[in-house]
Amino acid sequence: MEKKLRLLFVINPASGAARKVAPQEVVQRFLAYHAGVMGELLLLTGHPADDDARLRQLLQQGGWNGVVAAGGDGTVKMVATCLLHTDIPLGILPAGSANGMARDLCIPESWEAALDLVLQAHVRKIDVIQINGREISIHLSDIGLNALLVKYFQQSGVRGMAGYARMVVKTFWYRQRFAVEIDNGADQVKREAFMIVLANAGKYGTGACINPVSDLSDGIFEVVLIKQLSLLETLKMLFIRRPFNPHKTEIIRARKVYIHTPKKAEFQIDGEYMGKVTTVAAEIIPRSLAVFVPAQGS
Repeated sequence: MEKKLRLLFVINPASGAARKVAPQEVVQRFLAYHAGVMGELLLLTGHPADDDARLRQLLQQGGWNGVVAAGGDGTVKMVATCLLHTDIPLGILPAGSANGMARDLCIPESWEAALDLVLQAHVRKIDVIQINGREISIHLSDIGLNALLVKYFQQSGVRGMAGYARMVVKTFWYRQRFAVEIDNGADQVKREAFMIVLANAGKYGTGACINPVSDLSDGIFEVVLIKQLSLLETLKMLFIRRPFNPHKTEIIRARKVYIHTPKKAEFQIDGEYMGKVTTVAAEIIPRSLAVFVPAQGS
């Protein structure tokens, strides 16, 4: 008798709020159709400490063949944190307003296709970035302009691309270039920039390519400095998905980096606003997270 696949689905119900079908309904239909899959659903409450504790308690039961995060980058990061250094693969059901990690891993936007990908069981080990010894970033974190955009977007409660565009214009109006010191162990540089990105991956959820040399499994991350920026260029980048102008950026590759800004600057990790900082220490943790990916990316 063939052993059943045992999957845990961690679902952020708020992620599907603007959709006709909630992610939990799609998961339940998937489980009803696939008799060879045993599934358990964990609906997140929006209370991070409680949700984390409930997830870790379920993981301690053992026997899981995979854990699927149904939500945006924040949900994916929360689940990834609990799966770090385990052999339990992470699946992604891209249900958020920003699905940057799913895009970088070439996971289909169709929920049905993304769930079928889990059944195909192609697994890849990817790097994560440890930040300030506490948090992890599996996608993109940054200091400056985009972090300010994340702050405004979360505070406004607006949704959709029109609302996002308004927040982009507001953010650009209040943009500031700031001084920064960067030490990657080999070089120490002083620069001025509008934004500094700690890039494990390559693209934001909008499709904008910030790091054209990204490789999620090479044991290295990139520090990308955006030194010049115009509003027109920013809007084209976000909505036409053009990459940043390489002549206005600088890329520093690193396994470990220490960043200092004399004045406090906005900071975000994988789409979650973290407040203002003056220092950020980051270090790569190579191939520490298993993820379900399409066959060509395994």
